[in-house]
Amino acid sequence: MTQSNTQSRQNLLEAAMRVFAESGFRGATTRKIAEAAGVNEVTLFRQFKSKAALINEVAELYARRRSEEALPAGPVSPLKELAEWCNAHLALLRGSRDMIRKCMAEVDDMPQMVPCMRRGPDVVHQQLSEYTEQLVRQRGLDVTAEEIHLACLMLQGSLFAEAMGRDIMPDRYPPIRTAGEGYARMFLRMLGAETPAAGSGSAARDVAHPGPRKRSGAQRKNGQGRRRPHRGT
Repeated sequence: MTQSNTQSRQNLLEAAMRVFAESGFRGATTRKIAEAAGVNEVTLFRQFKSKAALINEVAELYARRRSEEALPAGPVSPLKELAEWCNAHLALLRGSRDMIRKCMAEVDDMPQMVPCMRRGPDVVHQQLSEYTEQLVRQRGLDVTAEEIHLACLMLQGSLFAEAMGRDIMPDRYPPIRTAGEGYARMFLRMLGAETPAAGSGSAARDVAHPGPRKRSGAQRKNGQGRRRPHRGT
């Protein structure tokens, strides 16, 4: 494929994403997409053969963009790594919010679009699950595979809910600058991988450790070593 053909293909994919955001799958005609890309429909069909093929490749492009914001191969500084990952995916989801909303509104009428729509979330879930499994093994945490799966779903769901809902209910969500670290901290707490409290080291000095220490028999008898509930000031 020549460089001009590659560029034309990329322009059509970017145009298709914009038109899907404005018109949804149903309203995104090939004519609208071609016009948005500054080409004619003949060029579009030369590149993609059909609207279905174009939609499929748009989904692939979106999944690749999600996969580019990957977690490291192995946990080193989990709070910092997860906070950066959460912030990156929040930004991607916010940037795709209009397209996601339009597509979700049409999924009942166009169930054939489900495999395309879930490609990005599936990539993200696999990344997060693999990272979390390594973290659990590394720290010897007492967490089952099913609990890892649920914890990952809860974190993904929180990121998705914020990205879709912040513009509607801004008061419900943490400040954008601290959101990623907040979600990451709560995720680690769910797993039992405690991290330093905010203000006592934060993400920058978070390091891997072997997990929570067990209390001695005397401490358990006297009630020592118990975690006290945090009280806001």
